[in-house]
Amino acid sequence: EVLAASRYAALATGVGVLVGRLAALSRARAGTARLAEVLAEPASAYGARELPSGPGRLELRGVTARRGGRTVLDGVDLTVPGGTTLAVVGRSGTGKSLLAEVAGRLADPDAGEVLLDGVPLRDLTHDALRRAVSYAFERPALFGATVEDALAFGLDRPPAHRVREAARTARADAFVRRLPRGYDTPLADAPRSGGESQRLGLARAFAHDGRLLILDDALSSLDTVTERQISRSLLTPGGPTRLLVAHRAATAAAADTVAWLDGGRLRAVGPHAELWREEEYRAVFGDAEAVTK
Repeated sequence: EVLAASRYAALATGVGVLVGRLAALSRARAGTARLAEVLAEPASAYGARELPSGPGRLELRGVTARRGGRTVLDGVDLTVPGGTTLAVVGRSGTGKSLLAEVAGRLADPDAGEVLLDGVPLRDLTHDALRRAVSYAFERPALFGATVEDALAFGLDRPPAHRVREAARTARADAFVRRLPRGYDTPLADAPRSGGESQRLGLARAFAHDGRLLILDDALSSLDTVTERQISRSLLTPGGPTRLLVAHRAATAAAADTVAWLDGGRLRAVGPHAELWREEEYRAVFGDAEAVTK
């Protein structure tokens, strides 16, 4: 009976190894198919113009964008004065993230145009565009051998003191210093939560000097206290123009202006305190939100 049990155990182990390899093969096939979709996308074409000096005035003129045969953004006209903060709010599926993509030319609209300081984004060189626009995402992809490399990743590497200043602004410095080798810790050996990854993504965006900063739901995994601390530092007057995709009323309230998207169109643009008077606007944030300023 002992011999039989040992044989059955060995057989089960072999089956388990086989199942694991089949699962790995299945993941590899799925990854290859996804990679083929990415490679099939046409490469973006860039212009030859450089940006003139300016405060970072962002303009969307008649922007229409479609995805999967559906019009997600429909004739959006929007102006964000240089150095100000615009919060983009709306229910799920109203085109907030797509607007953020179009604003920094991670995607091109099907109609209309986007301008930065009077220059259409399509006319800019690749380097001029990417130096001018910084992004932070809900789930940032971090690249580099070490934590510092990940925060300094970009066309131009910022100095070490700038990286650490950005980490402090993003409230990431404290937990980075607790890592075995601090900023020199290999990225693969730096365990982190979703909120800590978001803070590293924010620090990377803050470390680069641009004139347009776009945060696509980049504060969603942070606790309320940390979000307020970062918002307070981020939304001070001056600095780059900021476009935030916001899901919390507190974030929208801290912005200079709110753009309320509804069904792919601009329902209203104005201060959060004024829009809050409308019941449908309050419903965007859900019943759990009690912030009125």
